[in-house]
Amino acid sequence: MTTAITPSGPDEDAPVRRDRVNGWLATINPITKRLVAERTSYSSQLIPVTPYVMVSCVEAFLRYPDAVATITAAMEPEEIGMEARRPGCQANSVFLWGVANFFLIGRNVLRAVDPAVVDGPNALDRAHTVLDFWARTSRAYRGGDHLHAAEVDDRLDVFDEDTVSALVATATPVDDGRRDRIRRANATIINHLFLLYFDTRVGHGDTGPYLLADGRKAIIRDYYRLAESDLAWSPVAGGVPYGNLTAVLVLEPGVEVRITDFGTTVSTPEDYLDHLSGFALFTSDGVGPGQPLTPLSDDEMDAVASAARVAQRRHYRDIASMGRDQRIACGAYVYFTFLRPFAELAGVADDIDWTCPRDTPADLYPLVTADVETPRPDPDADPYPPFG
Repeated sequence: MTTAITPSGPDEDAPVRRDRVNGWLATINPITKRLVAERTSYSSQLIPVTPYVMVSCVEAFLRYPDAVATITAAMEPEEIGMEARRPGCQANSVFLWGVANFFLIGRNVLRAVDPAVVDGPNALDRAHTVLDFWARTSRAYRGGDHLHAAEVDDRLDVFDEDTVSALVATATPVDDGRRDRIRRANATIINHLFLLYFDTRVGHGDTGPYLLADGRKAIIRDYYRLAESDLAWSPVAGGVPYGNLTAVLVLEPGVEVRITDFGTTVSTPEDYLDHLSGFALFTSDGVGPGQPLTPLSDDEMDAVASAARVAQRRHYRDIASMGRDQRIACGAYVYFTFLRPFAELAGVADDIDWTCPRDTPADLYPLVTADVETPRPDPDADPYPPFG
């Protein structure tokens, strides 16, 4: 495998940056290890998930540093993180996790086949560029000194009190009949997004829990890009009436809730929807920052679910007709563009080439996309080795 490396000159600050990068790795490693261990494994007969993840991560390692430089030249990471603290914005916790971890997974993959690529003279600078952006954006997004929800007992309460209060005030009571209606619509929309994102659980994400004055807790759930979007195959969802939805789920007192860095709600009792006492649905389509979201009725919720069900059936048939490399390219685009919402906030998304795959070396592609069982990682080893 051959990949060009741009050498850099001597840098007196290199030891400082190395220590900083290794400090970030020391924070990332235990949390990524835990998140991956907790994540339910999934194997698809239709979509080659592991191969497309490998391709996207190789691309992230090779291209994220330049893309991040473009983003930070337009807007400071702290400002991006603050701008992301609003419903409907996909520059969220799991996408932040992906920006750091996809780059680092790509480093691992390339390190295994050609150490010169990742241990070259500019390797530390490239890692510092990506991880510095991730750390500064993440702290601003979370509103504290922590970099992960896991560092604060799986708390992801990133929206301000006024935003939460306005959403909760619109929530109306839930009886058994309405609860079943909400449960069906939620499941249908999530299933649609799972397939639309090529068997990836990032089309929706939760924040919270938000403790209310009466002892109840609220979860705010965003559903992203349900309709036609930048995803090349999304015209299949052109009939879905809204592109982005936000739901507020108000839970009875006594329900224990934590929300992981993946934006996943984990509760005790396990089925928190059995304890849903209030609910409201909104769209952020056409709504600018700081403006109130547009409320939707239960009938409009059902209409979204119905259209999503039709789109999912059509999309499944479309995927089945694709060749394997096309499926890999579609999935790789989903993962590689985890950086895109941050570029959109900075106003430079159109200045970055999101084509994927693009730079994966031709002799590496067959290796990372081979249809073989992935070796199990050592549960005691850190996912990402330090520099130096």
